[in-house]
Amino acid sequence: MRPPRIFICAFLLLAARSASAVDFPREVLPVLRRACFECHGADKQKSGLRLDAREHAFKSSDGGTAITPGKPDASELVRRISLKKGDKEVMPNRGELLKPHEIAAIKTWIAEGAVWPENVTTAMHWAYVPPVKSAPPAVKNSAWPRTEIDRFILARLEKEKLAPSPRADLAVLARRVALDVTGLPPSIAMVDAFIKADGNEAAYEHLVDTLLKSDEFGVRWARPWLDLARYADSHGFQRDDLREIWAYRDWVVRALNADMPYDQFSIEQIAGDLLPGATQDQLIATGFNRCTPTNVEAGTDPEESRVNQVLDRVNTAGAVWLGSTLECAQCHNHKYDPFTQRDYYQLLAYFNNSEKEADRTNPDVPGSIQFRGTPLALSDAAKEVQRKELAAKLKSADAEIAAYKEKQKLAGKTVVTRDDAVLPLTITAFDSEGGAESEVQADKSILINGELPDTDTYSVELAISGKQITGLKLEALRHSAIPGGGPGRGDSTRTNFVLHEFEAVLKGADGVEKKLKFDDAFASHSQDKWDVVGAVDGKTNTGWAIAPRFSESHWAVLALSEPLDIAAGSHLSVRMVQNLKGGRSIGCFRISAIHGVSPESVLPEPVIAEGNAPTPKKRRGKAAAKSAVPALSTDPQLAKLERAKAAITKQIAALAPQTTEVMKEMEQPRVSTMFNRGLFTDPGDKVQPATPTILPKPSARQKNRLDLARWLVSRENPLVARVQVNRVWHEIFGQGIVTTVEDFGIKGEPPTHPELLDWLAVDFMESGWSMKRLVRGIVMSECYRQSSAQCSVLSSQSLKRDTEHLTLSTEHFSSASQKDPANSLLWRGPRFRLDAEAIRDNALAAGGLLSLQKGGPSIRPPQPDDLWKKVGGQNYKYEVSTGEAQYRRGIYVVLKRGSPYPSFMNFDASARMACVLRRSRSNTPLQALTLLNDPVFVEAARALAARMKKEAPSQAADARIRHGFRIVLSREPATEEIAALMKLYSSRAANDDTAALEDVATALLNLDEAITKG
Repeated sequence: MRPPRIFICAFLLLAARSASAVDFPREVLPVLRRACFECHGADKQKSGLRLDAREHAFKSSDGGTAITPGKPDASELVRRISLKKGDKEVMPNRGELLKPHEIAAIKTWIAEGAVWPENVTTAMHWAYVPPVKSAPPAVKNSAWPRTEIDRFILARLEKEKLAPSPRADLAVLARRVALDVTGLPPSIAMVDAFIKADGNEAAYEHLVDTLLKSDEFGVRWARPWLDLARYADSHGFQRDDLREIWAYRDWVVRALNADMPYDQFSIEQIAGDLLPGATQDQLIATGFNRCTPTNVEAGTDPEESRVNQVLDRVNTAGAVWLGSTLECAQCHNHKYDPFTQRDYYQLLAYFNNSEKEADRTNPDVPGSIQFRGTPLALSDAAKEVQRKELAAKLKSADAEIAAYKEKQKLAGKTVVTRDDAVLPLTITAFDSEGGAESEVQADKSILINGELPDTDTYSVELAISGKQITGLKLEALRHSAIPGGGPGRGDSTRTNFVLHEFEAVLKGADGVEKKLKFDDAFASHSQDKWDVVGAVDGKTNTGWAIAPRFSESHWAVLALSEPLDIAAGSHLSVRMVQNLKGGRSIGCFRISAIHGVSPESVLPEPVIAEGNAPTPKKRRGKAAAKSAVPALSTDPQLAKLERAKAAITKQIAALAPQTTEVMKEMEQPRVSTMFNRGLFTDPGDKVQPATPTILPKPSARQKNRLDLARWLVSRENPLVARVQVNRVWHEIFGQGIVTTVEDFGIKGEPPTHPELLDWLAVDFMESGWSMKRLVRGIVMSECYRQSSAQCSVLSSQSLKRDTEHLTLSTEHFSSASQKDPANSLLWRGPRFRLDAEAIRDNALAAGGLLSLQKGGPSIRPPQPDDLWKKVGGQNYKYEVSTGEAQYRRGIYVVLKRGSPYPSFMNFDASARMACVLRRSRSNTPLQALTLLNDPVFVEAARALAARMKKEAPSQAADARIRHGFRIVLSREPATEEIAALMKLYSSRAANDDTAALEDVATALLNLDEAITKG
């Protein structure tokens, strides 16, 4: 008797195996379940046919007899599944048709009598049965296997009458394993040492262990995990503002390099904030669920945005840890897999209690939604020491200013500073006639973004305290989110604005309104013929502008005709008319009230009033104020003290701790419900947190995300370890043991090597969930070391080395290619194109440009101009990173979801608007154009040419080219390859040797082999 198979439900007794060559539970029933049960199962029986149970499957139906034991040609099922796509009678009539080997299995099963054992009528899908670590099978070619993995692979090959391929060339193998473990090519010295040892087992083991110890391991393996986490540097959607969450990316790299056990790795990302005494790193880890896109478009319902984030977290958890398409159960029970709608919303209840990340600043203004997030200040010991030192200096400066004021007070003088006299007003509402959006800043300024209308008028509501005011101060401020930095929005070069009219109405608590009258205005700078007075003169053909002083903030002080007493509870309504076409409007501004002193005397410096004797400045053609308002003269000593304090404050601001977004649970949990038809506006039955009923129940409580996380990685869960080892297998071999890495359900593909998948999963758990051990085990296998060649053209070195194991003929390759063209059975080594980030990293490494600096804010390599310009949200100026920063590895490149790095997108990277389980691998002309023209690759080719010239063992052209070839591909070039490259070199060498080498370098970086792991 064989060991129990994973395909039979755990609660069923094992039956004696049929002598049939076809394993019904493994090879036939899963195919019927995936392709047929939707229309011919327990819930629906089209044409009266039901195929999900033995007692129904052999009955006649409207279409005749579906299965006639012993007679496949007389079985209607066989006829229907054998029809071509598009035939009206083909089964299944939608989705993918059955594969040839699946049709063959059904035919053989029927021909052998269609044996359907009674005890498999209720067989559970293989993925929901706990994995069993069965012993590796016996094989005929006992000399070939080196590890347990090899025995599972070879047993299947021998069953299919196939043989494995010889080992890969040593240099090719060294490059392959370096790319898989670190994402970077090996150095020539590393390859030479491996070849010198003739690739013996000790040398290969040393090579693998050296690579595993490299800090580049974490960078390479973080890339696919960041796809799962939907990591990006912006919110996504139309507004797509940038946000700070790079600390989470850095945490992933550190955790992988430290070989953090995968169960702990998972727990900290799902619920690190709920761990007792959570550390800063554990809080940062929860950025996994804060990477969710956030919709803050004007008019978005904050609750809808929040719910969509929670749904995304449920769907992502299902995909990443359960390998399941849970999102299908948002609106109804899953059509194929055993997940109910109630299961879905019970999982949602775990994620439903975190703080809201976006909300309206004014509940009555739909367009006032803003991102709030849950930022965590990142500690930095060195900066903290500096901050403490500066804080002490600031305290000393305050004391010095206070002492000076006290001294002046004793001398009978009243001291007033700008901080005393000019108080920023709180904005309570904002509206743009042109449809622009706004975002109130921490300093009480308001940033305008979103739509950029041709002309615009801002209407602003401000709370104003119960004091006497003598004027208003308007500041037009620069901001990095404005094109060119502002302060004007309409032009990134000439950041001008034209304020035609500034109107203000005081609204008392009693409802009485009073229009403010201004009799003068002062400004930091006024453009010729556009003096600031024009903004308060009531004329539409005048106004305030600032040319040519564009790249600086500006202020305007507007003097009231007479001081005005403000009653408690008052509001100020301001209207700012900007009618010059071309979007010449202010991008960020702040409005302040001037209290108790004459407006013109508070302009540039702190000032001191001489008792009660006002000495007003001469007005510009205007009458003096009717009331006696103190006029102020400058006090040089106080001004000096204030400037010193301002300098310290600026230094402190520059040392402000950086932040990252983390999860934070609410003290009072929300009430969670099911959503009828999946609509959050139509709540149904209340639900409590609970795990899916098809899977083993948690042994402990089920109250929060921490309970969920611990259950997910418990040994009782049959899915998590399988899903993860399959994902690692996919990364290394280009396809998983379950090729549908995103779907372990009924519609997914069954495992090509089920016993191997289970062996790996159980071994993964038993070994302490070590990622490095898992990767090491795979790359140390003989299966991994096979040549990836699909023909019999192998190097003499490779054939000589493997003669003792096997000799392969042309017929072998032809047979294997026809029987298994996708290499699912792994009769040869892996060969597929590198990911986008790795292609860039390898080009930079070849040129000697690559920076291995780790961590910190994202970088900005060269890209076409103006890609980040957009209609809605903040406009950011894309400035290419300076120095070595622009040459850092690909995972550090800024990812703006609305405008991802184009080079990466051409090579199938994702904008990460959702969890990405596996990337596609396309082959398009854009990829060739990118490699030839993108500035990064052009510069890398030039740098590679310089290396060829500098590092080659001799000055001979062929030696230089041979050296460049080995830098890029690790192996020695063949005679015909050198000849082709020398011909290319010679075509330009007579005129320009440097240009000729650059041509060769460009050709090398554009080789298919250069961007392929083979």
